[in-house]
Amino acid sequence: MRSMMLLLLAGLVAGCGGGGYGGGGGGPVAPPPGNVDSAVGVTAWSPAAITIKAGEDVSFRNPSGTAHNVQFDQGVAGHPANVADFTAASKSVAFAAAGTFPYHCGIHPAMQGQVVVQP
Repeated sequence: MRSMMLLLLAGLVAGCGGGGYGGGGGGPVAPPPGNVDSAVGVTAWSPAAITIKAGEDVSFRNPSGTAHNVQFDQGVAGHPANVADFTAASKSVAFAAAGTFPYHCGIHPAMQGQVVVQP
């Protein structure tokens, strides 16, 4: 399932002219094992729903050139810290606790997603 999500994500980013992940111009590079990516376009996270295991990371990647951030629902116990504004970069967030963690971009509130963390 994770491999399928990464392939789908790579295809979406490549198809949208996202500029790739590796910085070397040779095309998308898969994240290290234990990491899952959510890339941002101009108006949406892709994929918007991610399922991982406790202790894994999610890398929020922004190849769009537009500033975005990641704000987690503060009412959900165990949520990770928010990610400040970032442009054309990647920010990794560790998820220690099991649960469902909705998030959105504070600059673009319609950009919503969630991370489901399984034990």
